[in-house]
Amino acid sequence: MINQLKSKLEELEIKKNAIKPKINEINLKREEEIQTVNKKYDHMVYELNYEIQKFEDDIYNELIQSFVDITSRELDIKRSTELYSVSDDFKEYRESIARLENFPEELVEKLHRVINGDPIENIIYELEDIKEKYLRK
Repeated sequence: MINQLKSKLEELEIKKNAIKPKINEINLKREEEIQTVNKKYDHMVYELNYEIQKFEDDIYNELIQSFVDITSRELDIKRSTELYSVSDDFKEYRESIARLENFPEELVEKLHRVINGDPIENIIYELEDIKEKYLRK
């Protein structure tokens, strides 16, 4: 009786070993198909995310360009008047832009310093560096 059970256990082991290559083949095929499906859907997700990221980058670049525009306009105002004081538009811009979470705090601080008496030229001299640092390609 024990020998018979041993024999059956050996037969079971032989059968298990016999199906291992087939199982490995099935698993390999499954993995290939999963990768194909993942590639397809990864591409679709990438396309959607790309459009959103591009839209976000465009908005961000508009924010940075608005900073460039307001500082350039403020410099023009300063050059065209004898007694210069920071314009209301500049002050309002600083207040409004500071409320936007996407706008760089460093640039808000630069605006604040101009309102508190620093020369606008300090920003103007840095505009190219600011654009290089903050504009998204």
